[in-house]
Amino acid sequence: MKSMMKILTRYVLSAAGVALILLIINFAVFVTWSVQSGKIAQKDYSVSQLADGLTKSDGVYTLSKSAQETIGKRFQWAMLLSDDGSVIWSENLPGDIPLKYSVSDVAGFTRWYLNDYPVYVWRHPDGLFVLGNAKGSMWKSDIELPQKVMENTLVWIPAILILNGVAAVLLALLFGLRLFHSLKPLAKGIEDMAEKRPVELSTRGLLGNLAAGINKTSAQLTKQEAALSKRDNARTTWIAGVSHDIRTPLSIIMGYASQLEDDPELTQSKREQAGIIRRQSERIKTLVSDLNLASKLEYDMQPIRRNAIALATLLRQIAVDFLNSGLSDTYFIDIIISKNAQNAMVSGDEELLRRAVSNLIANSIRHNPNGCAIKVTLDKGMGNCSLSVSDSGVGFTQEMLDELNHPKSSAQLENHGLGLTIVRQIIKAHGGTTEFRNLPEGGCTVVLCLPVSVNDYSV
Repeated sequence: MKSMMKILTRYVLSAAGVALILLIINFAVFVTWSVQSGKIAQKDYSVSQLADGLTKSDGVYTLSKSAQETIGKRFQWAMLLSDDGSVIWSENLPGDIPLKYSVSDVAGFTRWYLNDYPVYVWRHPDGLFVLGNAKGSMWKSDIELPQKVMENTLVWIPAILILNGVAAVLLALLFGLRLFHSLKPLAKGIEDMAEKRPVELSTRGLLGNLAAGINKTSAQLTKQEAALSKRDNARTTWIAGVSHDIRTPLSIIMGYASQLEDDPELTQSKREQAGIIRRQSERIKTLVSDLNLASKLEYDMQPIRRNAIALATLLRQIAVDFLNSGLSDTYFIDIIISKNAQNAMVSGDEELLRRAVSNLIANSIRHNPNGCAIKVTLDKGMGNCSLSVSDSGVGFTQEMLDELNHPKSSAQLENHGLGLTIVRQIIKAHGGTTEFRNLPEGGCTVVLCLPVSVNDYSV
């Protein structure tokens, strides 16, 4: 809703700004036009100057050359009336112009027209100088205003401009409110779609077509969301069911394989084969468990039982478990915990975090059959703990790094199985990040960054 108010505010301010700019432009154009009109009138012609250009010498009237050229360019004809109303001189006088006038005739055409010719007059020493334009070339009107109105012009003009500005702002506000009320349900509908809620907007009004489009899109998204949810639930249920159904026969196979492995009546080769069956069955059991866990983490169906966890203690326990499981002497596990991380606490699910670190160590062991040195490091920074598992083995190819750091989907890590997928999902569920990279001296490292517990105030 704040964005809608911002749109309304900007709309009104923009409209007011446009109105103000138009007023300024119109005022500037009016002033320019007035000045230019005055300059043209003063520059191109002046009735008084033309009248002064008509002189009398030895009883003969002579018009100066400049006045004659101006009359030819700007006007059509000119004449001089004596005091008794007779034409005593003329220049290009039309045939329909009388040669004798009475006082009333002169009073009639002095300010307006003479036989539809626009005329201008000026007092001459010998009478009245009359200057005529062509018919239809000029528009003349009489405007009279009280002197008080003219004196108040400097007050009225700014007041009118201010009134125009206020009216423009009010109109912009009115139209903006109408637009706001039209867009408000659309904005609410878009917010509901973002929250995956169904939308049903009214399709009446100016924005009816847009509302109909939003309704259609919402219906399609709701339908797709329902289909995806149904598919994901079916997949998770199927994986959980298969995991449960496999667990019982797999346990029987492992039990019999273990008995055969320990049976002294069997040959050494047969006992070794039974041992292979047992180990591979255990691996299948682990893979099925990983698949089930990855599916639940993918769709947020795995509950996170959060408790305060001391990471240093957890890492030491994991290392002891690997060393006590009969790990070959070709593998060396070293735990390095910085001084400021000895008492570091994180809030999370201890079993899931144990699973994540164990998967990383197991991954290093599995992909380096000839042995390697494994180093687990824990350090604490500002508000987070950095936990890394490194090995001196073969490392990752560039293609693996691209897939591990930028998977196309949250479960697409085929080259390294489900183990690393689960690691990334567990850390993400705890609000952390995972980074995979190779080491310059050889081998690889996986860095897990976890936020420290709010109750951890250790330095």
